[in-house]
Amino acid sequence: DAATSAAALQSGEIDWFEQPPPEIQQLFARNRQIVVDAMDPLPLTGILRFNHLNPPFNDKKMRQAILPAVDQADYMAAVVGPDPKLYKTGVGFFTPGTPMASDAGLGPLTGPRSIDKAKQLLKEAGYTDQLIRLIGPTDILAPAALTQVGGDMFRRLGVNLDFALSDWGTVVQRRTSKEPLDKGGWSVLYTAFSSFEFLDPAAHTPLRGNGAAAWPGWPTIPRLEELRDAWFDAPDLEAQKRICQEMQVVAMDELPYIPVGAYISNTALRKNLQGRVPGFAIFWNIRRV
Repeated sequence: DAATSAAALQSGEIDWFEQPPPEIQQLFARNRQIVVDAMDPLPLTGILRFNHLNPPFNDKKMRQAILPAVDQADYMAAVVGPDPKLYKTGVGFFTPGTPMASDAGLGPLTGPRSIDKAKQLLKEAGYTDQLIRLIGPTDILAPAALTQVGGDMFRRLGVNLDFALSDWGTVVQRRTSKEPLDKGGWSVLYTAFSSFEFLDPAAHTPLRGNGAAAWPGWPTIPRLEELRDAWFDAPDLEAQKRICQEMQVVAMDELPYIPVGAYISNTALRKNLQGRVPGFAIFWNIRRV
């Protein structure tokens, strides 16, 4: 667990703690033999992923009804703590601070937050106490924190929630199931993606709308696929940006997922390790001095 890993890093028993929780990072800040640094200079993005195969979120109106309840600041503070320098809100479908990112279509995410409004929209969409199963981990920092905030949000919405927690390996296995809920299927999950995965449509698997071949959740959104193809054929950067703006507008309407904010993931190493390559935890180039 985090406390055991922290003690091992402080004693020199281990050299690297990939993703320490915020309170552990504060402890490390007082240790001159440990360096706390951003894993990647660009932020990761957290998402609320819908299963488009199972009711109620096979209905676009049901997915849209959740938007007013999503407070990106709440999700991000749960992951990295209250310091706003460590997270971004007003986040869309592409990595903040990169060429494809924009605020196109983000009004439903950046306007006033309201649980009551979301409840009203759920009622108007025809929600009648259908089961909603949220699957999530207890043992991986960011997805676990996002899942806890999400569980609280769904409870406040008053839905019929099955809060199904497990280890990360079980979540990864379970999210591949296309079965209905009465056969072990799922409704929603939370996870996070690295900066390079959301840089542009080429690598952005959760933004695909190719149905059964899509990332778990399996949205069928032909317009997103058309725009993705057009992005590859775009003559220049400005044309690519315009296409990504339209993709974001389509995504905010169809909601393959909801972005729940972006955050800087800090990592902690013994000071005698040098040469770490920014991005994610890889051992290329790293050496002890």
